[in-house]
Amino acid sequence: MRRIFARAVGPGSILLGLVLATPAAADFKVQMPDAETGEFAIEPIGDIGRDPLAAHSGELSSVQEFEYGVNRFWRTELELEQQRDAGPGQSIHFSQVTWENVLQFTERGQYWMDSGFFFEFGKTTLADTANEVTFGPIFRKELWHTINTVNLFMTHDVGTAYASSRPGFLYAWETRLALGTPVEPGFQAYGQPSAFPEYNSGWPQDNRIGPQLFGEIHNIGPGSLKWNGGILFGIRPWAPRETWRWQAEYEIHF
Repeated sequence: MRRIFARAVGPGSILLGLVLATPAAADFKVQMPDAETGEFAIEPIGDIGRDPLAAHSGELSSVQEFEYGVNRFWRTELELEQQRDAGPGQSIHFSQVTWENVLQFTERGQYWMDSGFFFEFGKTTLADTANEVTFGPIFRKELWHTINTVNLFMTHDVGTAYASSRPGFLYAWETRLALGTPVEPGFQAYGQPSAFPEYNSGWPQDNRIGPQLFGEIHNIGPGSLKWNGGILFGIRPWAPRETWRWQAEYEIHF
């Protein structure tokens, strides 16, 4: 019993350490179009940006997600988000509580392409900032020993006097080599090209791309651990030169 307890507590302690040690600016995560009945997961995600220019350096982000698979087509999550903006003298803030949902439209491999839909509502905890909604389709295609996933999302401020009338577009792209090995290589790309041009918003573009490693460890206590991480290189001039990101997900099935 002691050995079983140690195996169960060990990964939980690691995850708790990640949660507490990785404070916040952007959530660099590629959403997957999957839902699994009865799956509960704890997922810490974080990143840190570095740049020779002080105004672009020091960005930190941390998100702690608590996920539950309600049924075969609906996965819902509660997120707690913290962030520190780039630039000297910035402090870390608890910035947002978010309700996130993924709807699975197709079974994996059932059709030519897997598909789903993403929706989240973020409630700000900071003064002078707006709530926001983000939504859009998720697509995944497995081809020639690669797994390719794309998110195409719109985001919009809502609900406060500080809400902007200008929507924005976000994309995320992941390609992973399906080698069947304990660690698999791939890459990710994230971006906010701009707001829609008819609004003439002048939002800065933010595009980052870089190599990532992916892995999964089974039978850790009552569940399994999935992880991925790597470096993203900023496409100048707005993004930091390099962003180190990490993501872990400890899953338990009931």
